[in-house]
Amino acid sequence: MMKVYCNIDVDQRKFEGRTQISGSIARYLQKNGYEFTKNPREADLIHFHSSGVADSYHAFKLQQRWKIPCIYSLYSNAQTEVVGHVLNFMIQKIFFQPTATRFLSSYSAILPLRWRGFYLKKLKKVIVPTADLSRKLFANTETIHFGVDTSFFKPLPKIEREGNDAKTAARLFRIAYFGHPGVFKGLNDFVNAAKKLPKSIEAHVYLTEVPAKVVKYIRKRDPRIVIHGFTNDLVQEYNNMDAVVLPYRMQIGTVANPLVLLEAMSCGRPVITTDWKFIREIVGDAAIIVKKNSPAAISRAVLHLERESQLREILGKRARLRVEKEYSLTQMLQSYHRLYTSFEKNSNNTARDDEKG
Repeated sequence: MMKVYCNIDVDQRKFEGRTQISGSIARYLQKNGYEFTKNPREADLIHFHSSGVADSYHAFKLQQRWKIPCIYSLYSNAQTEVVGHVLNFMIQKIFFQPTATRFLSSYSAILPLRWRGFYLKKLKKVIVPTADLSRKLFANTETIHFGVDTSFFKPLPKIEREGNDAKTAARLFRIAYFGHPGVFKGLNDFVNAAKKLPKSIEAHVYLTEVPAKVVKYIRKRDPRIVIHGFTNDLVQEYNNMDAVVLPYRMQIGTVANPLVLLEAMSCGRPVITTDWKFIREIVGDAAIIVKKNSPAAISRAVLHLERESQLREILGKRARLRVEKEYSLTQMLQSYHRLYTSFEKNSNNTARDDEKG
């Protein structure tokens, strides 16, 4: 088996999508016999997992120095908007907590990806999760969809509420936002949409962190919103919602294929999300797509879903089926295994040719 030098851009937050995906891939390949080394000079293959293109120069230099092929898994759309970028960072700074994404470094993403990713085309293979992102790059780019565990993220029965208000609660239509407490993910649009909705609709936010500043922002705009912190019973919480709202405002606010979106779809939830090309590619006809940066559009979509129970059922079934067919964890891991196997075969053929020579 080949030895692999694996360079992973790990986020210390275990719930971060990039960390989950890269960790799953590395563990799976190790279980299938590939040996990982911390020394690139010992390796037969180099594999970078990165949230951007900055590491591509380092990857290229290692490939060039040790004369071994390099795979580069890109976990970001790495694109932003000139005005929208500035506006979103201003809202984030004023109303929310500091973010791991820095303004100046990420603002370079206004340049075309082909310019900034110059060294990507010099690598043996670049892996991206969507065809939309692949089209922005070079001939050495291959699409491998992100995947979620469909045996874990699955439809479950709702947990019925108890107590005096049980009957009232049963009549409520529940919607939820899941994710980081930030502008890039569209939390502010969800909050401003929720305040436009009638009392028959109960809005929830499930946040990976719950800073006091964010709580203040939510309470000021709509005190009816139910705020939750990080939960270990995420599958049940997805299933307890009648609809999941994920109104992404920035491409760089996602891991090129948002895991929360796939998880909610895998649980058979009807999803409302925003109009990006890569999002349309992921959801197909299994979600409601609304205008970006528009709380009004979100609230209209929620009201429509509240009225149309049949539509909710159709979207939920389509979402589950789409993930099973295109975005399962098993498919993603097997695709990486096949990729590694192809490099291993090429390496063996080269060795045999050298022996004959």
